[in-house]
Amino acid sequence: MTQSIAVMGSKGGITKSTIVRALSVAYTVAEWDTLIADMEQGQATSRKFVSRREEAGILPALNVKSFGAVSLVERELKTGNNDLIIIDCPAFATKSAIDTALIADLVVLPTGFSIDDMESTANFANSLVLQGISPDKICIVFSGIDEKKTQTARDKDYEKSCDYFSPLPYEVINGYIPRLPSLREAQDVGRSIIECTFPGPRAKADHVIQGIIAKFESLTGDI
Repeated sequence: MTQSIAVMGSKGGITKSTIVRALSVAYTVAEWDTLIADMEQGQATSRKFVSRREEAGILPALNVKSFGAVSLVERELKTGNNDLIIIDCPAFATKSAIDTALIADLVVLPTGFSIDDMESTANFANSLVLQGISPDKICIVFSGIDEKKTQTARDKDYEKSCDYFSPLPYEVINGYIPRLPSLREAQDVGRSIIECTFPGPRAKADHVIQGIIAKFESLTGDI
């Protein structure tokens, strides 16, 4: 049976595609037959990323397919042709987001540390629950975090951000994905953030991706 992870959010620029790419690499390396479902019809960022990767000859090869409607993704799930479909959702909260969350085994919501970002993410998560999505299958991921501050300041921001979500029934994945030139440049040439050549940034990114995988495993029992 094909399973699915949906990465979505209520606004653009929240590193959805960054997380989709990294998860796809991680599962493909683990020998899962993995498909990226790119629902960003206008930008097609995941499809373009896979093209860059192919041109550079980077392995493992990733599979991607564009979908114009949630019903088409659902049809693909029912074929059982893949072990896992990772859904790169449109940039804004829409009716399709609810439909996608309903068919997903795990919903990943990236957010920054700002109150605006966190409030928007919390409201979006709550709106999904009101539409029948179990809070157990929603997780919050801190991503795109500016590292210009001192480590002490970042630690305080991280603690405050965790506290913000603590009253809510959603698991917050440990750690955060930083916004760094090395991670951006890796993606520019077709590498995911967990394939960055710089070990420090790569380790921070991989820690979060492994946390998402552990959450998925807890829901599905798969590794």
